[in-house]
Amino acid sequence: MARILSIQSHVVSGYVGNRAATFPLQLLGHEVDVINTVQFSNHTGYNAVRGDRFSASHVLDLFDGLQTNGLDAYTHLLTGYMGNSDNVRAVECIAQKLKHKFPQLTFVVDPVLGDD
Repeated sequence: MARILSIQSHVVSGYVGNRAATFPLQLLGHEVDVINTVQFSNHTGYNAVRGDRFSASHVLDLFDGLQTNGLDAYTHLLTGYMGNSDNVRAVECIAQKLKHKFPQLTFVVDPVLGDD
C-alpha cells in the first residue's frame, strides 16, 4: 500500500484534480492525503468559474502542519494543476523535503496545461 500526498486542484462539481484522483487511488487500497491548490465551483472549461487560487504560503503551511505532527511519511507525491507559478516552487520545496525523508519517493507529475 502506498501513502500518497496529492497536491492539485479541487472542484465542487465535476471530477478533475484531487476530486478525480483520490477515490480511484483509495479504491486500489492506497492512503491518500490531499492539499488543494485551488477550490473552484467547476472545471475552468465552463463559461463561469467561482472560487479561489490558494497561495504558496497556504500550501506550505498545510504541509508544515503535516510535518509538525509526523504525518509526512509519504511514498508517493502526485501533483497536477497548481493555480499559480508560486505553487510550483512550493511543491519543489515539499518534494525536496519528502525526498530527504524518504529517498525512494516516487514523484508523479501531471503536466496540466490550459490556462492562458
